[in-house]
Amino acid sequence: MNSLENISFEKLSKIYSKYFTLGYLNTNLSDKLACIALTCYITHEVQKKNKKLTCYDVLLKVASDAGEVEKNTFLKSLAAICEDYMYGCEVFPDFGVPVKEMPKQLKILLDKYCPF
Repeated sequence: MNSLENISFEKLSKIYSKYFTLGYLNTNLSDKLACIALTCYITHEVQKKNKKLTCYDVLLKVASDAGEVEKNTFLKSLAAICEDYMYGCEVFPDFGVPVKEMPKQLKILLDKYCPF
């Protein structure tokens, strides 16, 4: 891929929209940010026991009933976004959700995915 400075904003936006969007998460901005933050929070916690676990692993576990297409598109994209946002961070917002309830709340948010 060309360096970022050689890509027009329009082309970059199309790439982002194709591979790294939460556009099909049929909810408001606050819930989209909560989805990212809770994924990051849960992943950070489980990585204390197993550094090799990724956001994608967490999302696959929480959304275990997701279809294969969703697992290989939406969840993979969301995981990549979360991994990026987690980089270098140790503290993550909890959106008022107790730690034990986070997977359940994340599942509720993920269930708002509507691919059309």
